[in-house]
Amino acid sequence: MISSDFYKVYESAGKKADGLVNLYCWAHVRRHFVRAGDANPVQLKYWTGAWLERIRDLYAAHDELMTAWNEAAAPWDEEKAAARLDDAHAAWGEAIAAIDEARKKQTAAPGLQEPAKKALATLDREWDGLTAHRDYPMVSLDNNAAERAIRGPVVTRKNARGSRNGDSARLAAVIWTVTATAQMAGLNVLTYLTAYLDECGRNGGKPLTGPALERFLPWNASPEDLRTWARPPPTG
Repeated sequence: MISSDFYKVYESAGKKADGLVNLYCWAHVRRHFVRAGDANPVQLKYWTGAWLERIRDLYAAHDELMTAWNEAAAPWDEEKAAARLDDAHAAWGEAIAAIDEARKKQTAAPGLQEPAKKALATLDREWDGLTAHRDYPMVSLDNNAAERAIRGPVVTRKNARGSRNGDSARLAAVIWTVTATAQMAGLNVLTYLTAYLDECGRNGGKPLTGPALERFLPWNASPEDLRTWARPPPTG
């Protein structure tokens, strides 16, 4: 799965790679409707408001679907969990059906303002990737969390004017993967990396291997190590 905006590279990958599914970002779709309203607030104020309500309802239905799916994965009561998941799928279906009906009616209607036409055209063009979320309730309707996570690397790359060659780009990717993994585990990156490098120093200045390295994988780390690495580094 690729949860993304409508960048053509992602779209092309989804079409060419077997088994790859595009899940397009509803926050990006929402932005198109907001911009349409901003472009013509007099005539499109209520039109935009109605679309934002439909998208809000879809988010609420997806939140319930995600919760029901998680419960069904490890049910305390299989019958109730299955019933809740069925109800959540039905609610999601109603919310997306309301959006589908509105987009088709409005696209066919004469006299719609140009900014609204553009927003609806985007919705229509990316429809398959937007509705695919129904089958992947474990994934958010938008990629906001991913975009926030890569903001640091992107800003650093721009400030450094890029990696300049393939080797340094691959090295940067490895480093950012390690730091992002540490952050996702709730660790303080400086504390965590300092502990690792100190251990490398005690290993004769060589990289760790085997159990010594596995200790630093957050999913293998002891609760005590996780607590220690989550603290800020000492000052002074």
